[in-house]
Amino acid sequence: MRASSNKSAKEPPGVEITDDFKLVVTKKGQHRRKTRAPLKKPLHSAIGGESDTKPGLCRDTVISQLHAAETDLLQSGYFAECLEIAEPILSNVQQIVCLGLGKFSECSIARYQLAFLRCLRDKLPLPAGLAAQFFDPLFGRTEVEVLQTLGETVLTENVEGKYSADCRTLFYLPHCPKQLVNNLLWKNWQRQQIANLVLICNSFASVVNNHPHRLLSRNAGYILRAADVFKEFPLRNTFRFSDIFNDTSLHYLASVSTGKEEVPATLWENCEEPTYEEDDLELVSQQLIERLVVDLN
Repeated sequence: MRASSNKSAKEPPGVEITDDFKLVVTKKGQHRRKTRAPLKKPLHSAIGGESDTKPGLCRDTVISQLHAAETDLLQSGYFAECLEIAEPILSNVQQIVCLGLGKFSECSIARYQLAFLRCLRDKLPLPAGLAAQFFDPLFGRTEVEVLQTLGETVLTENVEGKYSADCRTLFYLPHCPKQLVNNLLWKNWQRQQIANLVLICNSFASVVNNHPHRLLSRNAGYILRAADVFKEFPLRNTFRFSDIFNDTSLHYLASVSTGKEEVPATLWENCEEPTYEEDDLELVSQQLIERLVVDLN
């Protein structure tokens, strides 16, 4: 990404204003910066291949940019407000899993989303040295090297979001396909296990309100169910860039976690594994990855 030539004088050191940001402008008559369409990448990039000639240099540059984004966030009122909301809910989290982050070596939005998760973890009273676990089929060599250098864990198997939460787990899915969230909910759709889930992802309420019920029943049935029983805390987007944390909420099942009997027993019935028509598929499935590898060979 090339840096913009009109950086603000108040821009923190190391933070680049790149073309994938939309600045928040409040004065009448001023316009937000337009988002440029990303350049198409070679097919091998879509399954994690890269051709870096200096991977170490790229890794160090990305880490420096990430640290600058963390500093920027920690100084923001947005993060302070999010921390105030999240701390009472996340204080007993034992595991953190991040899915669908994207290629944060190239995308400033993804880099800020990674910075948010790391800052949140470091500010919460969680077990010392708790490493977050990351998976995205689009990760390349640089993403893997950066995360491992920072002491994080990179998962290697694409289970399409079907992770079982055997302990209290924060799942961070920034702007991810709703089918990925739907698969995660299905995998944990049991009375005792569902209470282990805490999700920071696109607002369930927005998903339900902005899509026809008929389509959601087919592609996101578990989000439909969860929206009725999960407690949702919108993370109000006051950050200076408008398109990094928009439409993001924290969700958890308060009634089960507090031991109350408010959730009807019928909620746990009819729990078939979700299937999706190929034309409706939003996530990067393992089958698609295997097909791309075969095509490349």
